[in-house]
Amino acid sequence: MRIAMVLDSWDDQANGAVVSTRRFTEWLRAAGHEITIVANAAPEPGVVPLPTFEVPLFGGIMRRMRFQFARPDRGILADMLARHDLIHIQFPFWLGVRAMRMARAAGVPTVATFHVQGEHLLYNIGVRSETLVALVYRLFLRTVYDHADRVICPSDFTERHLRRYGLRAPSVVISNGVPSIFRPAPPGTGPSFGDKVMVLTVGRLAAEKRHDLLIEAVRRSRHAARIQLVILGTGPRRDELERRGAMLTNPPIFDFVSTEDLIPYYSAAVLCVHASEVEVEGMAVLEALACGTPCLVADSPRSATPQFALDERYLFTSGSLDALVAKLDALLDDPVRLDADRERALELARSYRFEVSAERLIALYGEVLRTRGTRPVVNQESH
Repeated sequence: MRIAMVLDSWDDQANGAVVSTRRFTEWLRAAGHEITIVANAAPEPGVVPLPTFEVPLFGGIMRRMRFQFARPDRGILADMLARHDLIHIQFPFWLGVRAMRMARAAGVPTVATFHVQGEHLLYNIGVRSETLVALVYRLFLRTVYDHADRVICPSDFTERHLRRYGLRAPSVVISNGVPSIFRPAPPGTGPSFGDKVMVLTVGRLAAEKRHDLLIEAVRRSRHAARIQLVILGTGPRRDELERRGAMLTNPPIFDFVSTEDLIPYYSAAVLCVHASEVEVEGMAVLEALACGTPCLVADSPRSATPQFALDERYLFTSGSLDALVAKLDALLDDPVRLDADRERALELARSYRFEVSAERLIALYGEVLRTRGTRPVVNQESH
């Protein structure tokens, strides 16, 4: 098959959607399919680069998050549509909107993956209006997702979330999956902090991830003197978080490392904490589990990560400092049981193998190409 992956930013490897797309692209190419990347990217074989642009209000924060919007070029998109069997759109921004509109006009099959919640955009600029969140979802649906032949949702939660906001197009749940590279590292190969225990969190340093809550929970923990908090990620809130962390008995260690270098960190941590309020799946949590590390996650109505909690001990009420402190302390109070739960973490991760997700994606592409045109096409409004 000849597939065009359309996404704004290809070189931003701190972005979960980009990481996921890269993994699927590598697997698809190895399986013999022709995959073309159409994105803001450095020129390389198999990549069609596009220029960038900035959106007023979001421009500064997107730069700090290392995400760049791609400016759609009609000529490039028309050529892409003429040469590919199917278009896979990864982001619901200007490029995705234009690609969807042109693909529908040309009769080219389309698949769109839901990677970005409305809350991701608004929470990062300090907006928590439910009315505006709903407006963003309606915009995403009207301009991209309701016009796709299939919408891929990374989790059951995501599919329910989109349906609640009015998704009309056919949808399917396909996890981002966890590649086999994520497995427990040999003992002694990870970072060590003497008599301290490592509590780890991995993710973009953005408002909705709630690193601030975790830092304060560590400060209030009765285990504060022996916790070494490690925060791996990059993003616009790093300076602020470093200032907050300076108050801890053991100030957090901040870093941003490659995928391969994440593995010894995951493996050496006694516990991962994911306090994020907004997640379409939670790839970092899944990676930690695959390395044998249990995860304490926020029980948020806007997040899929509660699906990865081993039991109620690993769930805390989203946004509640008291709840996070209580669960963190309870887990660290019982290191024997915490260590025993590593096998349960591995078992849960085995049901999310990347290879299974990749095979499901291939099957979905084939189904779309075989059945193209069998469903009513939603009338597309001009925009």
